Amino acid sequence: MKSHKKEGEIMKIAIPMESDKVCPHFGRAPYFLIANIDNEKKEIINTKVVENVPCDGQGHGKAVKILIDEKPDVVICINMGGNSMENLSKRGVEIYTCETDDVDECIKLYLEGKLEKLN
Repeated sequence: MKSHKKEGEIMKIAIPMESDKVCPHFGRAPYFLIANIDNEKKEIINTKVVENVPCDGQGHGKAVKILIDEKPDVVICINMGGNSMENLSKRGVEIYTCETDDVDECIKLYLEGKLEKLN
């Protein structure tokens, strides 16, 4: 896994969630799971849930703003639209896609360097 964080630092991963699963549509996710990862040990230190304001036909700017306020290093998602991807990428957020809706599996695959980077 390539990470811009140095060993020993904490990395933040954000994942759009719905009913304890990865939400298949980034902007429609009811909430985001924010996982703090020990970059040296490659393990979760803690997590928190951040409420989203799901899109209302006006685009996904609210979801992006919510995430930018959390300052994630990485977003893992199943699907993300171009505008959201562009806005997060401009702020240095790496975006990876995962084909499963199992959040633990997505994090595990990311830490093993097995997810496709989208940006």
